[in-house]
Amino acid sequence: MQILTVITQACDMARRKFTRGEQSMLIDIFNGTALTPGIIGQHLTAQVEDSFRLYPGTYEDKWGVTEKEMMEKINSLDPLNAIFMELWAIGFWAVNTSEAGQLEDYLSGELNLNSRIEDIIIQLHAVCDRLEQTKSAFKSASIAEARTAVEKAADTLRLIL
Repeated sequence: MQILTVITQACDMARRKFTRGEQSMLIDIFNGTALTPGIIGQHLTAQVEDSFRLYPGTYEDKWGVTEKEMMEKINSLDPLNAIFMELWAIGFWAVNTSEAGQLEDYLSGELNLNSRIEDIIIQLHAVCDRLEQTKSAFKSASIAEARTAVEKAADTLRLIL
């Protein structure tokens, strides 16, 4: 099994301890967050505590969560699962595009890094198909070279999966 698949599955298992509302809140508060490698896994507690403290009532109303339950679940995570939760919450912002899907797709597991890579591969092939359809305006050798480059890129992306 490839590394991204393993990480995706580990993140998915870690997030299942949390309700949909709690998962949504985590995604919400990790918008724009840059994880620091030296303290990865330690952002989660600080982010959640700060969110409740700085914006009292906001996340409770918006996502139907409670600080007590949320902090109990976060504090029960082992360090590795805390890392997976951070990666999962930030992952939404990395893969979300209007074409790829929205929050509900991510929460259901339909939108993830693997599905996004597959979308990119499909887009690369579509570009080559359009080039081939308009080849009278381009040199055939250039189109063949582009197709070869796209196929190589697609193969490389599939290896990541």
